[in-house]
Amino acid sequence: MLTPVQKEKLYRQQYRLVGEHSAVKICFWTKECLRKGRVCYKQDFYDIHTANCLEMSPAITCNQRCLHCWRDTSVFSSKWVGKADNPKDIIAGCIKERQNLLVGFPGNKNLDLTKFQKALIPDHAAISLTGEPCLYPKLPQLIDSFFADFNFRSVFLVTNGTVPARLKQIGKKSKYFPTNIYLSLEAYDLKSHKQLNNPVVKDTWIKVQQSMKYLSKIKNHTRTILRITVIKPFNLDKAAKFLPFIQLMRPAYIEVKGYGYLGYSCYRLTRDNVPSWDEVQEFAQKLSEVSGYRISGKHQLSDIVQLAEI
Repeated sequence: MLTPVQKEKLYRQQYRLVGEHSAVKICFWTKECLRKGRVCYKQDFYDIHTANCLEMSPAITCNQRCLHCWRDTSVFSSKWVGKADNPKDIIAGCIKERQNLLVGFPGNKNLDLTKFQKALIPDHAAISLTGEPCLYPKLPQLIDSFFADFNFRSVFLVTNGTVPARLKQIGKKSKYFPTNIYLSLEAYDLKSHKQLNNPVVKDTWIKVQQSMKYLSKIKNHTRTILRITVIKPFNLDKAAKFLPFIQLMRPAYIEVKGYGYLGYSCYRLTRDNVPSWDEVQEFAQKLSEVSGYRISGKHQLSDIVQLAEI
């Protein structure tokens, strides 16, 4: 799926490729937890183990080219190409490459070596690193393997919602559901979807809403979360326009996150597109007022406000 030049480019960016189409990288917050003891918002909100997080993706490809995406979208294709690797092999490979990426940490004299040794064995999977994981044909089996073969404590799946057919396979072609399923949303109508998400296949906006409707039906099996990325000025004053999608999905939680001027998004946007922490909180407050969800958590370092269903 990738050329040698593309692979080398990802390697220099501290990605490690596994098999033909998967990748792993050490999360910023995992590094922070090991070095300084600081934890990410997911530990604060959902009790994951930050130091033991395996951030990975089984699909280095995506059907959108979002303006705010910090990934290198030039390595993306519009659809799945080629065979699908075995889920168990992918996970084993990701764990091994993660350990290799962490090998230099004991050189830090302030490192807690006991904590580091425990961190080498991940117990939380964030299927969110790059691409759209729902394009991977064996995603349900991958989720099963994390729990059944590797005894993971929690598994989070992040999707753009454009592949509802794959979401509907989870729980039918798998024994387990992810602990959390995130659906990322920035747009509030078809026009803004095309502007912000730049889809490269047809009917993605319709499919996003189909995914929302489906997620509303499986709330007894998994924690559903609507992630809204606030990008100034594109959607900063549009809190009320997200209400129909909240009503359609009825997520257990909403997370309002400020856009970060990071990675390849710097070629598409500017620092002027980054909302302040106050503006993120104001957006969340307006969303709370129109939706009835209550503000239930804040993590300023991640620019995230959490809202919970009442």
